[in-house]
Amino acid sequence: MVDRNPQPSARPPILLRHPRAARLALAALFLATLRVSAQTAPRPGSASAAPPAPSGQALYEQRCAICHYSGSTAKKIGPGLKSLYARGKFADGRRVDDASVTEWIVAGGADMPGYKDSLRPAEIRALVLYVKSL
Repeated sequence: MVDRNPQPSARPPILLRHPRAARLALAALFLATLRVSAQTAPRPGSASAAPPAPSGQALYEQRCAICHYSGSTAKKIGPGLKSLYARGKFADGRRVDDASVTEWIVAGGADMPGYKDSLRPAEIRALVLYVKSL
């Protein structure tokens, strides 16, 4: 039989001519991908695996601003929180510090609901730091 296709026979790609080299190249590529993936993926239980806590200011706007002014000491529904730490005392006479502000947020007070069941500890700390900065 006569070949009617005058084109010269093309050589197959190098990886087809050398199957062992092809397997080694694929294995190296796979291992390199795994290594990069392991370096960039968060480990279970690590801080980066948990969703980030919103900023204290964002939490304040969501949860507190409806009742408390941040830029004033004037009463809204609850007392204004500007310079709360500088004032040194709550309206009921208790000393203002991180522990007492945390307890107030967790347990609530007079007309204020407690946030123990609705805020994570990291969110409560972020709120305390924000109130401290006012």
